Amino acid sequence: MEDRLKKRLIIFGSIGVSVQCLRWLMAREDVHIIGVVCSRAPMSAWRAAIGDEDMQQVAPTLGIPLLTLDDILRLEADIGLSVRFHELLRSEHIARFRYGVVNLHGAPLPEMRGAMCNIMAILENRQQFGTSLHWMDDGIDSGNIIDVRRFPIEPHHTAYDLFCRANELGLELIRQWLPSIVEGTAPSCPQTEVAKELGISVKTYYKNQIQNYKEIKQGANPNELWNTVRAFHFPGHTPAYIKTPYGDVTLQVASGSDN
Repeated sequence: MEDRLKKRLIIFGSIGVSVQCLRWLMAREDVHIIGVVCSRAPMSAWRAAIGDEDMQQVAPTLGIPLLTLDDILRLEADIGLSVRFHELLRSEHIARFRYGVVNLHGAPLPEMRGAMCNIMAILENRQQFGTSLHWMDDGIDSGNIIDVRRFPIEPHHTAYDLFCRANELGLELIRQWLPSIVEGTAPSCPQTEVAKELGISVKTYYKNQIQNYKEIKQGANPNELWNTVRAFHFPGHTPAYIKTPYGDVTLQVASGSDN
């Protein structure tokens, strides 16, 4: 297919799952990737710990230009695809895309908006987690929903387990719905309608608030202890801790634990 007939697409994303998505998109004949917007900072500790692929390193080797958010304001494209991107897009960014921007959010919507939802899902004893594909607006994960995949949270799951599974299912959602997104026939269901239909409340989580739960208080029962430890079990991150007169004692889930 000639490039002029393909939809012009820009990817927003820095981590390995966004790199996987880029490679898949490059093999498609219905889109032309005109650039990627990603972090230019050194790889974070957790990503280095797992050997994560880095978009700023990979994209140029594939012939894909690296762009900035300021560049977006001077470009015109058809579709934006945000894959676990670390920054919020403003309305002026979204307006540069003829058909809009689609976001892969690593938690189920509309019940869990914002940051570190995998941690809060465990701390709140939720029975399910998931991932969502939705149209972006200028709010925090508040745009109309395309689709949501949910999966059960098992007693042994850690925050990292939920993160990895959500990414896997998120890529499946993108593969499933990209043809409809390109054709302009993808669903667009307001989150208020979904919340009403499912009988659920909408919550938004913020990173600076969640860190306050990392300390395990004196008198915590075994269930609270276990949930806090696995909620903050993530490679490269400081684990949950207990304060003592001699210093902090950190706790982690034992490798291979299935309790």
